[in-house]
Amino acid sequence: MRPPVVAVVGHIDHGKSTLLDYIRNTTVVEGEAGGITQHLSAYEAVHKNAGGEHKITFLDTPGHEAFKAMRSRGLEVADVAILVVSAEDGVKPQTLEALKLIEGVKIPYIVALTKIDKPSADVEKAKASLLEHGVYLEGMGGEVPYVAVSGKSGEGVPELLDLILLAAELEGLAANPTGPGEGVVIEAHIDNKRGATATLIVENGTVAAGEFVISGEAFAPVRIMENFLGKAIKEALPGSPVRIVGFSALPAVGARFKTVETKREAESSVAEALRQTQSKRDISTTPVKKEPIEGEEEEAPEVMVLPLVIKTDVAGTGDAVVHEIEKLPTYERLETRVVSR
Repeated sequence: MRPPVVAVVGHIDHGKSTLLDYIRNTTVVEGEAGGITQHLSAYEAVHKNAGGEHKITFLDTPGHEAFKAMRSRGLEVADVAILVVSAEDGVKPQTLEALKLIEGVKIPYIVALTKIDKPSADVEKAKASLLEHGVYLEGMGGEVPYVAVSGKSGEGVPELLDLILLAAELEGLAANPTGPGEGVVIEAHIDNKRGATATLIVENGTVAAGEFVISGEAFAPVRIMENFLGKAIKEALPGSPVRIVGFSALPAVGARFKTVETKREAESSVAEALRQTQSKRDISTTPVKKEPIEGEEEEAPEVMVLPLVIKTDVAGTGDAVVHEIEKLPTYERLETRVVSR
């Protein structure tokens, strides 16, 4: 058995990060610009119950509408999802969007009714709003487990963690820690001092110091590897989130990674990935000759191209910027084009 990876999703300001803060006993919410989660962040927690100590990896996803790509990426990596719904507000637009994404990846989910410590909280009303939108909770004609929780007092949190472990047990999560490490890149950025850095979720095998991590056209020697607290570690087992520093290029967010033992193997794999990318690029840029239609003039209106350069703190945030750019009104002779990000 390996620790479950859990994606926490829901509408903006419904208490996702506050709930995780209680579980991790930190204050991430206070440090987030604008009071919202702007990164796909991974954290590890330990839950103690009658069965002993159990590790759980959490993925905190942004609730704002612009960060749909991050939510989707987090759910694709996860084994279990927590759909956070405020007991004050009930179902909101991003609640429904998150629900659709959960159903798309076909993973089990648990509803967490948050903010029950608020004076205006109404758990029964929130449950009714879920029912109206086709979410049939246990005891209300369905099988979707739920628990009412408070990210402030911690009420209901142990029960929520028990439900996560139960869902993971029913899924039969397993991994082989003796094989080569493999998993998914969930975030990447350029550190001004340390270079190309990526956050990975190990799904199978073990990532160990001295090996090389390959992801598409990028590779890195495993010299600087840190856990979610930023502490140096020598190996990462299945289910663990890790940060690796020193990639030859910025790996693509959402891409798969694997480990190899030698630099020669890593360079050979990257060279092959580059050849395949160049081959696809050559095919896509080959001009197609269009035969003129008799009697039709070949004069086309001039189009002005507005080139855009997107600069963000981490690669995943660029998706949100592109998402907003695509909403801009279009004009017949003006085209916006992202030339660098």
